[in-house]
Amino acid sequence: MDKSEKSKGIKIKINGEEKVFADKNKNVDQEAAGEEREQTDDSFEWILPDDSIENKVVLVPAPKKKKMPKLIGFGTGTLKSPDKRPIKPFLIAVICAVFFGSILGLIAVKTITKEKAADTSVETSITTASPAEDTKPETMEQGAQLKTFLVQGGVFSSEDAAKQIQKKIIEKQVPAEIFKLEDSYYLFLGSAESLTASKELALFLKSYDVDVYWKEINFEPASKSQKDEETLDTMKAVYSSLAETSATKLRGKETTVNEETLKKNMEKLKGENLSSELSQMNNNLSAAAKLITEYETSKKEEYLLQAQGSLLDFLLNYQKIVG
Repeated sequence: MDKSEKSKGIKIKINGEEKVFADKNKNVDQEAAGEEREQTDDSFEWILPDDSIENKVVLVPAPKKKKMPKLIGFGTGTLKSPDKRPIKPFLIAVICAVFFGSILGLIAVKTITKEKAADTSVETSITTASPAEDTKPETMEQGAQLKTFLVQGGVFSSEDAAKQIQKKIIEKQVPAEIFKLEDSYYLFLGSAESLTASKELALFLKSYDVDVYWKEINFEPASKSQKDEETLDTMKAVYSSLAETSATKLRGKETTVNEETLKKNMEKLKGENLSSELSQMNNNLSAAAKLITEYETSKKEEYLLQAQGSLLDFLLNYQKIVG
C-alpha cells in the first residue's frame, strides 16, 4: 500500500461494517483513535450475542404426573406399601380370599340363625321345659305334670280371632282345639310322643295347607284326692300311648307302644267308679282308641285325624279339671 492510500484514512471494521476515518493530524488522529476505542469499548457489549437474561427463555421442567393407584386384584403386578416395600401378588390373593370368605360366612350364619329362629319362635315360654328335650312321655308319678308335645296352629290375643282360624282349619278336615294358656289363646292341631315327633307331625299336617308349629306344653295338676290322682296317672299313661300310636301311623312309622300294657290300663279305667269329669276324659280316650282300631281295618287317614281330635278333647277336659 502507498502513501496516497494511507493518507486517505484508516479503515476500521466495527460490527461487520467498515468505517474510514480521515488522517488530518496527529491530534485528530489521537482523538479519533480515542473515540474509536471508546466506540469499540462501547460497542463491545453491543456485539455480544443478545442473550440478556430478560429475553432469555427459561425451560422449566413440567411436574411429574401422579399415577393413579392400581386396584388390587389377581391380574395386577407387584404393588408397594407406603414404605416402598413390595407386596407380593399371593398376599393380595390371600386378602381377597379372606374378604370374600368372610362375606360368605356371614351370609351362612344369617341363614342358619334365621332357620333356628323359625324353629324356636313357636317354642314360647309357657313352661320351664327346655325345647331341646326330646324324651318320650313316661308314665307320670302321682302329682306330676302332664307333658305333651303338640302341633300348634297359631296363638292369638283374643278367642274370637282364634275361632276364625279354627273354623278354616276344621273345614280342611284337620282337628283344631282352642286352649287358653295364661293371657293368650292357642290353637292346637295334634299331639305326638316327642318334640321331634311333633315336628314331623306338623310337617305332615302342613300338606293340608295349614300353618303349623310344634311345641311342648306341661299341664300343671291341681290338688286332688288320692283316688283321683291314681286315676289321672293311669289316664296320662293311656293318653301318651294313644298319642304316639296315632302320630306314628300318620307319619308312616312303626310305634313302640306296648299294646298289652295299653289294654290293661284301659280295662282298669272301665272298672273304676269315676266322677263325671273323669268319666268324660275316659270317654275321650276310649273314642281315640276306637278310631285307631278302625284305621287298622280301613287304612283311612281320616280316622287317625279324628283320633287326634279326641286326644285334644281329653287335654281340654284335663285342663279344666286340674288347671
